[in-house]
Order: sequence, then C-alpha cells, then structure tokens
Amino acid sequence: MRRIVIKVIVPLFILLFSFNICLALDDTEPQAMPVPPMVRAMGGAFTAVANDEQSVFFNPAGYGTIEDDIISVFSLGIRANVFDDAALNLISALVSGVSLSDPNNMNTYLSNVTLAVGAAGPIYFGRVGNNFGFAFYDNLSFQFKSRPGGLMPYATLNMYSDVGFAGGYGMEIPFIENLYAGFNFKVLMRVKAQTEGTALAVMDSFADTSQLPIAKAVGFGADIGLLYKPISQLSFGLCAKDFFGTYFSSWQKLSPSTEVFDDSYIKPTIAFGVAFYPLGSSSDPGNVQDFVIALDYSDLLDYSNVLSNIKFGISFQTLKIINIRGGLDGGYLTAGIGFDLSIFHTNIVYYVDELGAYPGANPVQNLMFNIAFKW
Repeated sequence: MRRIVIKVIVPLFILLFSFNICLALDDTEPQAMPVPPMVRAMGGAFTAVANDEQSVFFNPAGYGTIEDDIISVFSLGIRANVFDDAALNLISALVSGVSLSDPNNMNTYLSNVTLAVGAAGPIYFGRVGNNFGFAFYDNLSFQFKSRPGGLMPYATLNMYSDVGFAGGYGMEIPFIENLYAGFNFKVLMRVKAQTEGTALAVMDSFADTSQLPIAKAVGFGADIGLLYKPISQLSFGLCAKDFFGTYFSSWQKLSPSTEVFDDSYIKPTIAFGVAFYPLGSSSDPGNVQDFVIALDYSDLLDYSNVLSNIKFGISFQTLKIINIRGGLDGGYLTAGIGFDLSIFHTNIVYYVDELGAYPGANPVQNLMFNIAFKW
C-alpha cells in the first residue's frame, strides 16, 4: 500500500499541478504568509518538519502529528535590511528631516539604494493540534529601489499589506501507518500600492497618498500536504501550496489614481522536504533537545534557478529555553536565536532576500526581531 501511495498519488499530485500551471495567469503576487522568524533562520526548510504552529503555512499534514495544542495569541516581527549602508543612510536622512527634493541630496541618498522593511503582525491568533489548525494574521511589506538615471535617479515602489486566514484539518491516512495528509483553506484580503518613475515623483507620491496608486482585492486559495514518518529519525514532506492558484480579480481602487490593476494571482508551488532527527525519540537527550536537520526543494515546478529553491537548516534546543537555528537559503547563510520563557517567546533572526532575477543580483540582508505569546 505504501508503494502505491508513493508511486501513484505523488505523480498525480505533480501532473495536476502542471496542468494547473498551463491554465494560469502570470504570477505577479508574492505568497500570502507572514515571515516566520525561526523557519527563516533554518533557511526555510520546514516541509518535512511541520511540528509547530508554522505548519499552517508550510504543511497542513503536520496537524495530524501535533498531539498537544499550541495556541498563539500575539506575534509581532519587525524586519529591515540594516546591513545595507545605502539603506541606513536613507533612513537616517528621513529621520533627520533632510530634504530629498534637493538634487544634491537626491544623488547622495537615492542613486542606488534598496530599502526593504516590513512587519509580521501584530494581529495573530492561531491554534494547531489534535488534527486541526488555523491562523488569523496580518503582514506588511515595503520595497523601495532606486538606480542612477538621466537627470535624476529612477525609482520603483512596491508595497502590500495582507489580512489573511488559513485553516484546515490533518490526519493519519487509514490503513497506512505513519502517513499523514492535510489540507488548508485560505482567505486573503490584499491591499497593494505600486508606482515607478523619477525618485522625486515616487517620493512625492509616497508623501501624498492621494497620488499613490492603491487598490484592494480578496483572494481564495488552498493547500494540500503529505507527511510520512517511516521511523522516528526520518520524515518526508510534500506540500502543494495555493493548489488552485490564489486569484485576485476586480481590484478596487482606493485612490483617485488612473493606474490600472490587472487580475493577478499567487502561483501554485510544490515543496518537497526531508528531515532527519539524530536523537530520535531518545528519553535522555541531555542538554540538546529537538535536534533536526532539514532539506527542502521549495518548488518542484520551478527549475529555472535550482539554487534559489534549495533550503537547508539545522535546529536544536538547549538549556530548555534557548533555540539555536541556522541554514542556507538559496546559497545565502541564515541564523537565529530564540528564547522560550513560558508563554513569552522572542527571536532574533538574520536572513537574506534575493530581490533580483538570479542569486547575487540584488541580495538584501535582513535582521528581524520577533516577540510572541503562545503556549
């Protein structure tokens, strides 16, 4: 029976997604999920782990493996590319009130800069365990990029804010031991703004939001996942995210701008992962607990850039309250440290976002600070 599942169900999974891709629109929207701090610290390798509240966003099959309820009532993560000198200089200029409309200042601060900041939360309420899971959350992302132009720098601005819900059910498949399946249903309201032009025009639009093209739309999506644990030291995960594509149509304008917002969608992806637990179910782990080594390929439908899809991470807990994680995300190093103090949790994470078309084109180094209340 297990061989039938692996040889029949998985190929059908991939075939159906390939068919869906052929019918889809251009993928113009980023995925709908907050930035999970300690998963990013692991390089994003979590498909075969899915053992905590982040299974809502990475693999709903994990709901069937989490016996004790995990309830989250608050989470706030602030991130910024603080290791970028040009971005820090621009932030400093904005805080100190420097006039960026002055041509000299514009060339100084806006000739070649990428400012990428965001927030995950503070709205967050979720629960996973005993076969069910859900999360209600918000998310904000802001990206400003400029480059030298003819008379003055040229710039682009992309900003979006999400309020979303994802929830579903997971269970062990009857008659197939240690094979779990799960699904999520997702509802997302997205507000986005986008503009480009001279740096002066973009800055003026941002300063006066009546000039900034803003629109909102609601999208619906679904995830399907599998999780197989043949032995206590090993697990395999497969998750089809945004299974039918999460479509946004009939964008409603929130400003008098004449900008046209075309129908768009979040493309389907299939993530595959494997996780190794060296300590297994040891009853005497000593000072190291929950040790896991994970490897993901984040989209089996995308081979245009193999390196970007490879995620690798290591995680363990020590001294009962300290979580240490590190990894590689598309070839870039990631790292994080977290402290679990009863219901209060805090994390500091370093990771890199590649905003260019290929690795090394426009890497942005991010530092994220997160606090959360969960038990």
